Formats: sequence, structure tokens, C-alpha cells
Amino acid sequence: MNTNRLTRTRYRSLVVVGLLMVRLATATADPYERTPVFGLPKKMPRNALMSVYTPEMAAADQFLAKIFGGPGAVAAASSFEPAGLSNQYPLYRGDILGDNGHVLSGHLSHAMHLYGSFDGRGETSLYVPAGFNSHSGSPTPTDAAVTFFYPRLGNFSNVTLAVFHIANFAISKEGERVRIGTVGGRGGSYAFYRHSHLEFYRGNTGLPAASARPRLRLDPTAVFGGVATTAHLGPATANQRTRENN
Repeated sequence: MNTNRLTRTRYRSLVVVGLLMVRLATATADPYERTPVFGLPKKMPRNALMSVYTPEMAAADQFLAKIFGGPGAVAAASSFEPAGLSNQYPLYRGDILGDNGHVLSGHLSHAMHLYGSFDGRGETSLYVPAGFNSHSGSPTPTDAAVTFFYPRLGNFSNVTLAVFHIANFAISKEGERVRIGTVGGRGGSYAFYRHSHLEFYRGNTGLPAASARPRLRLDPTAVFGGVATTAHLGPATANQRTRENN
């Protein structure tokens, strides 16, 4: 048996696998999300601004899941993804401290994900609170997003809620909530990573340009949190705006 040939074959296989993983990580019609890459370990980044998923964070996520999801829904609004997502995404996706000392926002900094189960594979109905007085039309073609404007939502006035990755979009009132479809629309419909992404913006913004969203975002836990939570998160949000504008 030719040992050199086996070595070359293994090397080529590793190169092909590496190229496929890079392609999967970047190839998506939605610039908002990356296609999940399996087999990568979950590690807390050393420069994460938060290192522990606290009981208070878990309670806030559970509360948001009840507002926006059906039975079994799981929310991730505290910078941490559900632990049951296996290895397809990092556990922590919040703010990190850059090498230059500036705070860099993560994908779940002032945003939330909604899943149908802790492993990211389940389906669940997708709801928004009643009380909006306008909304955009059909979901956008790239990431299935619809916006809703609220004169008052939770602790804030004049809020635009943007819901991305809506499947089976249809509006129907159900008590104090409005059902708008199911999780896992375009951009969030991978077999092992089915979810929707929600963001809250100050003002009647419609869907802002991607570059404008960071400075407009409200933390979901501040929108629906108690007085103590809102008071605690308010200064952090203001500091984040200052960093983003500099």
C-alpha cells in the first residue's frame, strides 16, 4: 500500500471539508444570518462582556417566549442561544470587547431569536402583541421580514417591531395577541436551525437599512422588563449608542 498516496488523499479530503464549511458559513441569500456550520465546539469568547447565563436572563427569555411564541417556544434575548442547539452556533452571541477597547455588537445584542424547541428543530406559532396601528405588507423576499408600528409597546412609546424569517404569514387576532405565522421563514428555515429573529426600533421606522439598525435598536428585555430591569438596561443602551456613533 502506498503510504504517500493515502496521506495525499487524506489531505485532499480535509481541504475539501474545510472549503465546504467556509462555503456554508458564507453562502446565504440573507446577509443577516449565516448558514449554520455543524461540528464546531461551543466556546465562550474570552472577550465576552457577559460570561454567565443567569436565572434572571432565563426568566426574561421565558417571559418573551410566552409573548411571541406558542406552546414549547424558546426565546433567546439575553445574548445567549439555547444550550440545546448542539454545535451549530456559539452559545454566546452578545457584545464582545474588541482589541482596540471598543465594544462590538453580536448578533443577539439588543435582538432576540424565537425557536419552537430548545434544540432549534421544532416549529411553533409566531405572535406579536395586539395594539399596532400599521404594518408592512407581505414578507420581504430576502429574509421574510414584516414590521409593525406601536404607539405604545411595553415600557416604550413609538416602537417599530421587525420580525424576520416568518413562515406561513397571515394575520389573525387571538385574544391579546395577533398570530402572524410560524417560525422558520426564509433565512431561518434550516432543518436543524428553524427560528425567527425579532428587533425593536425607536420610532416609526419601517424596516431600516442594515447600517442604521444598531443605533435604533431597543433591548427586548428592556421593552418588556420590569422597572428595575429597564432602569438597569437603559444606561447600557445609551452607552452603546454613544459607542456606535463614534
